[in-house]
Amino acid sequence: METIRKTDRSERDEANELYESQGVHTYRMSEVSKSFDFEIRDQDAKEAITKPHRHEFFQIHANIRGDGNHIIGGTVQPFTRNSLVFILPYRIHYTPLPTPTEYFVINFAAGFLRPELYMSPLEMEEVPIKEFPELAPFMFQGHVNFQFSNQQFSYIREILSRLQSLHGNRRLGTTERIRGAILDLIGFTTELHQEAFQSLSNRQVFLETRTEALSRAVKFIDKELHREITLKHVADAAFISPNYLSQLLKKQTGMAFVEWLTARRIERAQELLAHTTLKVFEIAGRVGFDDHAYFSRRFTERVSVSPLKYRKIMKSSLNQ
Repeated sequence: METIRKTDRSERDEANELYESQGVHTYRMSEVSKSFDFEIRDQDAKEAITKPHRHEFFQIHANIRGDGNHIIGGTVQPFTRNSLVFILPYRIHYTPLPTPTEYFVINFAAGFLRPELYMSPLEMEEVPIKEFPELAPFMFQGHVNFQFSNQQFSYIREILSRLQSLHGNRRLGTTERIRGAILDLIGFTTELHQEAFQSLSNRQVFLETRTEALSRAVKFIDKELHREITLKHVADAAFISPNYLSQLLKKQTGMAFVEWLTARRIERAQELLAHTTLKVFEIAGRVGFDDHAYFSRRFTERVSVSPLKYRKIMKSSLNQ
């Protein structure tokens, strides 16, 4: 099994700068296709999206020519000729396309293969691959390099040509044939990587991904506590969607985002009260509260004593 390397510091910093400067747009099918259920297009159909983005639908990239990288979350996926990239709904990604390049992009709605695929991001990660084998390549993208031999990719090219022909002449029954061709593509990939998929499933690698995402969220919040912070700000910095982050926080901490953010602000305030001589209003500003009276109320609600009382207790205990 060929695994994917994590982004190094320079690549991750570059991604963060792009996220902060350009924002992250979530595309709907209606924005990328005249068909609301499926589309396939090549590099000549429309200008490629080369900045960080996400979409509500499933996506498959097929690289015919040109070597580069496809950046998905905290990993760099080699985007070389004869390779595929499988992208779950709401996963932030982007491709700095090489020149020259030749590729296909396949988009299809969440329920296109079967209605049961209308799931939340967390639910998709946790489903057994034996029950939902069509999700396997999407679930393990970032852990496996979907690079194919010339002979294997020749078969994939046949599927791509079939999909392009069917999409260009849709009639009664065509949707079912398109669905079958996509399942053929996914099934072919899954057969070739079944051992790797089973191993990754047994390891529950989605838990590793969640830990990394949550760690990025915490680091961003700790760095920016003095600012106004929204769920979208944190999600973009953590390379995940706001919905995914909200679900992740609830599952991991039992708290909603605002509650969790307030807890982090109060925890930092406790540290500053115990180990600095900053005044209460200064600490309030450093942890993101413009109104120090409001800060004092929230602090007291959470810690059960006022900031000044907390400082007195902590100074007393540290001097013993």
